[in-house]
Amino acid sequence: MTQKRDPERVDTANPEWSAEDFAKAKPASDVLAGLFGNDQAKKMLTLLSTQVR
Repeated sequence: MTQKRDPERVDTANPEWSAEDFAKAKPASDVLAGLFGNDQAKKMLTLLSTQVR
């Protein structure tokens, strides 16, 4: 069953992703080093991998 969206809660600044958006998305492991540096990216990915299990 699909829920009816509340128009007061629709986030127009951050709309729902389309199939095209997902197709263009890159894995976090490919972009974190460019944003935070190699050492911090490695720490973040290691922490994330231990929490997901």
